Amino acid sequence: LSKDLAVKAAAAGCQFVDAPVSGGINAAAAGTLTFMVGANSDQEFAKAEMLLSKMGAKITHCGGVGTGGAVKICNNMLLAVSMIGTSEAMNLGIKLGLDPKLLAGILGSATGRCWSVDTYNPCPGVMENVPSSNDYKGGFGTALMTKDLGLAQDAATRAQAATPLGSLSHQIYRVMCNAGYAEKDFSSAFKFLREQDK
Repeated sequence: LSKDLAVKAAAAGCQFVDAPVSGGINAAAAGTLTFMVGANSDQEFAKAEMLLSKMGAKITHCGGVGTGGAVKICNNMLLAVSMIGTSEAMNLGIKLGLDPKLLAGILGSATGRCWSVDTYNPCPGVMENVPSSNDYKGGFGTALMTKDLGLAQDAATRAQAATPLGSLSHQIYRVMCNAGYAEKDFSSAFKFLREQDK
């Protein structure tokens, strides 16, 4: 779609870049978002960068139009996989009698460290100011994550790239949507897993 829009924009005498964003609500409020920019020339990127720098702290030229979107779906696929993995590890640790804050603290300084552990933990009460501590309200909705995982799977099929964990994550998030989690933050994978244990 981005490449088609770029062609139409050029025919109309306009320039087009794709510039997906990452960082969530907190980064948006702080003006520290990450932009992944697909631009067909350094000059087009420089013009976009001037505007995007008002909203973000990291603006990266990824290549031609369409590459920003490619980076975004790769990032979100990895994020979904890591969130489910973090949710499983936190759930298992709690079932084994571990204190969730202690577990998260150790995971956050050990080899399992990732954003889902130390910045956006899915276990309620481990961190303040994240959706898990607000009944999974706000944040990045499960329906949106499911949509992005679908885009990643479509791209993987076209590119003939094996993404078994991405595919499984897509299926899990689809089941979550059907189970009433569509409007909850995607970190509600933890709550979903806890309910499966009952």
